Amino acid sequence: MPAGILREVNAQPSARPSWSELFYDLVLIGAFLSFGVDFGSDPTWESGLVLALKLMLIVWSWEQAALFFNRFGDPFNQQRRHENIRTALRFAFLVQLVAVICVSLVESSKMALDAFTGDLGFAGAAVVISMALIYELGGRWKPQLRELASLRRNAGLAAGALFIGSGVAAPPLSTALWIAGLAVAMVATFGPGMGSIVKRFPINRSHFSERLALFVLILIGDVFVKTVITVHEETVDSVDVMQLAFVAVAMWMLWAIYEREIASRPMPEGTRGMRFWMLAHYLFAITLLVCSVGLVWYIAPDYQKITGDWIAMVASGGVGVAIGLIALMRLAAGADGARAGAGRLLVISAVACSIGLLAWLATPSNWRVGVGALAVSLVLLNHWRSASDVREVEPG
Repeated sequence: MPAGILREVNAQPSARPSWSELFYDLVLIGAFLSFGVDFGSDPTWESGLVLALKLMLIVWSWEQAALFFNRFGDPFNQQRRHENIRTALRFAFLVQLVAVICVSLVESSKMALDAFTGDLGFAGAAVVISMALIYELGGRWKPQLRELASLRRNAGLAAGALFIGSGVAAPPLSTALWIAGLAVAMVATFGPGMGSIVKRFPINRSHFSERLALFVLILIGDVFVKTVITVHEETVDSVDVMQLAFVAVAMWMLWAIYEREIASRPMPEGTRGMRFWMLAHYLFAITLLVCSVGLVWYIAPDYQKITGDWIAMVASGGVGVAIGLIALMRLAAGADGARAGAGRLLVISAVACSIGLLAWLATPSNWRVGVGALAVSLVLLNHWRSASDVREVEPG
């Protein structure tokens, strides 16, 4: 085979994530670690909404990068052809990673909806415009994908204009423009044209499913890492090691459930199921963001906070909601046994939420029992779920 053709064959997207993609995931860990700290310092619905919107933009950027590697290939490999374009792509990815970190770290005097102005607006613009640049360069790198690249570029530029407007406008207009920019980016991905795009430009399902599994593993692992980091802070006077062990068990069970029910099974075939399946992952990320705050407080409680009596509901209930979202993913994926599998997951979800509710209603001295009961229940219920699912797991 001629050397030129061989290089083109090697440039095709792999079914396994590349080292470059794994590095991208490591950057996300740093971005996610700050979210729980921000919410923990101001646990209100408004600060939670601000962080959720920021998180949705970061997850969107991760998804677009994953789909780029999926369809276009890895511009960081040692291929010699199109060296100038691939060098520009590497620079664009670097800019995008810096922008993602900026969105995560930019803070205002208070976590309120009027925070969507100034630096945060410009950081959001940098995320979507750098992604538009990545797809523009990708279209030149792979001409057969130029139509897809143009669609993604145009959506990124339109969203970028709205984010820039958010940066220069005053609240509440800045907030509306920021949310509109995020909506434009999301609609371009999940809107009515999603079906035709997936049909004309198929994705490597094995690769993308594994990328999502790694993403979820990072989210779940980040919750536990955040708890470990918290116990070393100077402001923490006491640490409950037993509670730390319970949190580790709960997070391990959450990953075991996702890995068995979602990661080891095929993605949805239809556009509707795939759209629902993807959006459930967004909600899963937001749920874990809020849940992590309650779990951190379990390990290093601050009894001076008046919010201490609903920590149990945030932590145990949050885990229950996360399992409920996995059940929805299972339904969206379809295949044999989807309803039965989702039903078992909803039972586990209801038990976790009930534990959180009961611990919340208990006296303040007893609410910490919740996470221990949650960990033990998840171990037992996960064993019951596995024993009830006697089918052969489909290849991913």
